[in-house]
Amino acid sequence: MNRFLGVVMALAFSAHVDAGEALSVLTYNVAGLPDAFSSASPATNTEKISPLLNGYDIVLVQEDFSYHSDLVGQLNHSYQSPHSGDIALGDGMNRFAFTDVTDFTRVQWDDCHGVFDDGTDCLTPKGYSFSRMTLDNGAVVDVYNLHADAAVDAQSNAARASNLMQLLAAIETVSAGHAVVVAGDTNSRYTRSPDKLHAFIAAGFTDVWVATARGENYPESGDPALTDCSNPNSGNCERVDKILFRSSPAVRLSLAQAQVPAEFVDENGDPLSDHDPVAALFDVSFDNGLSLTETVGGPHGRFFNDLEVLHNNGYPSVQSVTVRAGSRVDGLAFGYRNGLTLSHGGTGGSVQAMTLAEGEYLEQVTACQAKHNGHTRVFYLSLTTNMGQSLAAGSYQGTCRTLTAPAGSGFIGTYGRSGDEIDRVGLVAREQ
Repeated sequence: MNRFLGVVMALAFSAHVDAGEALSVLTYNVAGLPDAFSSASPATNTEKISPLLNGYDIVLVQEDFSYHSDLVGQLNHSYQSPHSGDIALGDGMNRFAFTDVTDFTRVQWDDCHGVFDDGTDCLTPKGYSFSRMTLDNGAVVDVYNLHADAAVDAQSNAARASNLMQLLAAIETVSAGHAVVVAGDTNSRYTRSPDKLHAFIAAGFTDVWVATARGENYPESGDPALTDCSNPNSGNCERVDKILFRSSPAVRLSLAQAQVPAEFVDENGDPLSDHDPVAALFDVSFDNGLSLTETVGGPHGRFFNDLEVLHNNGYPSVQSVTVRAGSRVDGLAFGYRNGLTLSHGGTGGSVQAMTLAEGEYLEQVTACQAKHNGHTRVFYLSLTTNMGQSLAAGSYQGTCRTLTAPAGSGFIGTYGRSGDEIDRVGLVAREQ
């Protein structure tokens, strides 16, 4: 992928990182309030914005309210999130992508301030949205779109701080172990002392503007606001529209370029919205000898990912695998030679287990999905090692896939979703 308009560049990466896939991201507040209430001219400009969005692999928009049909009218993106409604009904946030998108979810903020004043944020169910992207090279990237509380009175400041901390807490739960991109209208500045953007940096995120325009020198909280935007890409022009990113142990996000694109203007050179868009180009590649399989199952249960724990424990070797199953797969656990156990799902079903010898590793897993009570779940697992040992549990039915580790690699853990049963499962592979 790489539809980043007007970008021609050579990407250079560390020798230990596998060749990656280019991913271009755009965030844009399109000012789509009813024309009479908008500080832009959306009735005229939205249809001009639409074809320009096709230059980016994933587009995250805010204030997409009254002119949604104009905004999507000339889009080529295969994935387009369902419109949540006009102002006062919807959150105004949508996403469009050229790649596989799953698990799309909207979440409303716990706190807002202002109904008919102080930004009128409580008039619409603002919040954040989430989806998981699987790129053509198999890399998984979690993408969040947000629109935080506006205004700078004390109560709006407190609501916005709450918004950002709510989002960060969700990321640390839902996206543990995964690469993450966060983008949108934060209504926030690093220099504004009540705001909480620095908490994202402390959590390992990088701001694309700070990385490219300020050499990763973050503005200090309480410093004078950086509002000289005579050069929209300078280090003295901090805008509230931001893109932040964080790699995972398996998936490396390498920033190639970030900028305010120049093409979002009308025939007179005037901006098409009252916000500038912000774009970033990443190389997305696998790192640390790791890779991820596709997943089998459905969009239910809690997210899990063994990667972060395995990384923090130095990737111990697998000693045992245990499956609990009846007619469906209830639970799945990996035991490691350092004493660590990682278990997911419930305690139902009968137990089947196998112990791996030194030098033995899982190299192939067959998983089947089918529906139970309207939910797609994992019904069957068959696991085979490089030494020919195998284990099978559950009922072989529905849609089945065989997942094979890359040559020289073995499966060391899992990721997916679970509750009382295994709702979705994918495998984490590492070079042996």
